[in-house]
Amino acid sequence: MQHLSDVFKFTQGLGQKGHQIGRKVGDAIELLTLGMINLDSNLSEFLVIEDGVEGATTAKHKVEFSFYNKDKEQPSKKSVDLFGLIECKKVGVEQTVKQNFKTWLSKPENKADFYNTQGYTFTNSPTGTNYRWSISIKPTTEKNYNLLLTVVKKQSEQNDVIEDYYFYCETNSQILIAINVLNELHVLGPEHILSEIENSINKCIIIQITESENRKVKKINVNEALPGPQTPEKAKQASFVSLDVRKKVLGRFDKTENKSFVSILVIGEISHWEEKSRSIVRLCNDYNLFIPDEILVYLFKKFEEIFGEDYQNLITKTKYKEDDNIRKQIDEIIQHFNEEILINMETGNFVKIKHAIIDGKNRLIVEEL
Repeated sequence: MQHLSDVFKFTQGLGQKGHQIGRKVGDAIELLTLGMINLDSNLSEFLVIEDGVEGATTAKHKVEFSFYNKDKEQPSKKSVDLFGLIECKKVGVEQTVKQNFKTWLSKPENKADFYNTQGYTFTNSPTGTNYRWSISIKPTTEKNYNLLLTVVKKQSEQNDVIEDYYFYCETNSQILIAINVLNELHVLGPEHILSEIENSINKCIIIQITESENRKVKKINVNEALPGPQTPEKAKQASFVSLDVRKKVLGRFDKTENKSFVSILVIGEISHWEEKSRSIVRLCNDYNLFIPDEILVYLFKKFEEIFGEDYQNLITKTKYKEDDNIRKQIDEIIQHFNEEILINMETGNFVKIKHAIIDGKNRLIVEEL
């Protein structure tokens, strides 16, 4: 079932812009994949990192990892010698302004400061149920608060008020409204983060306080988090690379039992990939693997614990290459999970990426644990 990834549930609390933390998650996926490659010292001898791999169209495709037979003790980088490639893809959460909030903003009576309006109301429908929550957020001067959030459950013809939530919100603070995969509603104030919620999250609304003055809320923005709307495009990109390069190396587009060339896709935040995107990559790639969310979250937490507040600057392939401590930490993370890092999307089993010699030729193989 498609839902917001647990990686998002963790990173949303870091307060970084989506594209910034998204790049770091992508780098973490690449480092874990590189660490798994380096478990087999024979395989790493044939490895080229981030090189342009030529396809039948003559286009050069920049892939994260490619594997060539050697020429004078070095990978040749010639198409005739290419026996495998690995691409890494992830699609994070897209945060976009909620459509009916745009409509609310367009009304003349809502052009005023928020504390002079009647408030904003929207509905949130749990997946696969016959009811919905009506949620309103209004200005208030009750006690020491400046916002009142009221939740009303609407089912049949009964209105059942679940609870009133009072908050004091300053500029740049936020209120989070989330529904988990058990269809439980969570309302979190400025002092709380999504990772406090048990179970994965289906939906999340983010109410951002963009301006406040004299303890009053002047402006708000309401975003909704969408689970990876760009997955079909990422799937098409990865699939075209496999088809184009396979045609160049093997003379055919279709997958074949001849595994003298193998294309592998490693996916992060797999819960964002709906079935149509999975079908695209199944058709075109030899293997589609993914890294569970919990491993990526563990990597971020461990790097912060070991390296301090600037830890994200160290999550790069360049740092991995230059710094023994980074390589050691990635290996320790892999060993913490008993080398169970990559899952075959088709079988659901953990796998290793290995080198083999078959019929006297170098091969890139995926072996189930």
